[in-house]
Amino acid sequence: MGGAGWRGHGAVLLRGEAADRGECARAIGGSQYTRGRERSRSVRRTRGRAGDLTVPLRLPGGRPGPARPVAVRAGTTVSGWLDVPDGIDPGTAIPLSVVRGRRPGPVLALVAGTHGYEYTSILALQRLLPRLDPRRLRGALILVHMANPPAFYGRRIYYGPDGKNLNRVYPGKADGTVSERIAYVLTREVIDRATHLVDMHCGDANESLRPYAYWLVSGNARVDRASREMALAYGLDHIVIDRSRPKDPARSGYTANTAILRGKPGLTAESGGVGRTDAESVGAHEAGVQSLLAQLGMMEAPSVRVAHPVWIEPSEVLRSPLAGVWHPAVAKMQSVAAGALVGRITDPFGRLLHEARAPFAGEILYVVATPPVSQGEPLAGIGRLVSERGARAARRSVP
Repeated sequence: MGGAGWRGHGAVLLRGEAADRGECARAIGGSQYTRGRERSRSVRRTRGRAGDLTVPLRLPGGRPGPARPVAVRAGTTVSGWLDVPDGIDPGTAIPLSVVRGRRPGPVLALVAGTHGYEYTSILALQRLLPRLDPRRLRGALILVHMANPPAFYGRRIYYGPDGKNLNRVYPGKADGTVSERIAYVLTREVIDRATHLVDMHCGDANESLRPYAYWLVSGNARVDRASREMALAYGLDHIVIDRSRPKDPARSGYTANTAILRGKPGLTAESGGVGRTDAESVGAHEAGVQSLLAQLGMMEAPSVRVAHPVWIEPSEVLRSPLAGVWHPAVAKMQSVAAGALVGRITDPFGRLLHEARAPFAGEILYVVATPPVSQGEPLAGIGRLVSERGARAARRSVP
């Protein structure tokens, strides 16, 4: 979801010399997935510090066959494929990198490409990886370069080939469809290893979006305060306060919410949209990660905190009550009055079927910019800007 609204932080992650990938890993006891079931081999998982990191990966150029447990040594980087096994439908392989610093510290997971037509986060992690120097890093980074390969290669919006939205099915199922199995594997092999998480998004192929972040309020005071600080450090000046996400860890639904309900601070960040890969939208994610690494004490560099955040609460998604041809009447970042026309839906002959109107005065966060709409799909997202007094009250309301 794209446009302006972020502040550049400069390049702080200059890699001194390439890690010797051939010397970065060795197989030791770990975990391995077979036909949708997890078989434990006493994986030693990090709980709050980057200690031993052992991940089941297939390494590029490695021996054929299933993934092997790979230990990531301090001061090295490992890239490989995290297998999602076949089940009731074909499985997939998720490209993943682990950058482990020489000194202990947080374990930050960066998840890109949850939706198949959202490209800015994927390109941002591609650009960041060669510039991440593990010798200068405290803790570890887990980069999920493409969380949803079936949707990416199928050029699918919203849903995977199973018709499910990956960002609604967490923590997943070992014996579910491919989207549910992806969520299951990512929960256990990425989220459960991390101490902090960023779910990186943009507007889908049909969505024109202004950059913003979600501060997900869970009711856990420690996690909520830390998540708020992460959102401010990411540098997107519009921040949606969202208290509506599920509170049951067994039905967490969303990537970042899954981490938060497990006691791990996190956020969702949006920059870019409509299938574009402009430098500004990609750069917003790059700069956000760099600033966040500094804020978490993982890199010695300045963290650029949003000085004057625009807090948004509530926010609402306008959804289509029927299938038709969408004619938007607004643009992203546009202010609208309560009851203002957001757009019209017609039938293929041009006859009016529905008028979508703003439920309250606010700002358009994103709007569907292409004609096709199906019943239940988003038309636009609108948020109410919170006054300074309201923002202070919102902060005080966090337990």
